[in-house]
Amino acid sequence: MKQTLALAIGALLLNGCITSIPRVPDLSQELLLNNTLTTKQIIIGAIVLYYAKDGLVWEVEDRNIGEDLYRLTVKQGKLKTTGQGEARLYFNRRAEEIASSQQCKGFTTLEYNESLVSDFLNVPQRVTEGVIRCERTIAKR
Repeated sequence: MKQTLALAIGALLLNGCITSIPRVPDLSQELLLNNTLTTKQIIIGAIVLYYAKDGLVWEVEDRNIGEDLYRLTVKQGKLKTTGQGEARLYFNRRAEEIASSQQCKGFTTLEYNESLVSDFLNVPQRVTEGVIRCERTIAKR
């Protein structure tokens, strides 16, 4: 017990003899002040984020499978778990874009199917597939 007490007192005395280590200046405030974003950079970043958001979360593929027939595949991002009703919106949006680019009056959905597909890691991915036909003239109902 006396040995431990003597060692503790000796350590405290030696600690008083050590000169202080020079302090490293705090540069965090200076870095924050010098690296501020301009309003233009913030606006450009917001625009890029707005337009890239759908591309990061949803993937839409289409291919021509016949005269005025197109197969559309909409895949949800694997890390996104919400938005179950959005697939139909992306499907319709792409179908309207195709019909417009082909100078069609509209489109008819011939097939539409929604499913969950899992990969080898058992991560589910929402997949929507369908076939549309571009209508050159408006069909009477």
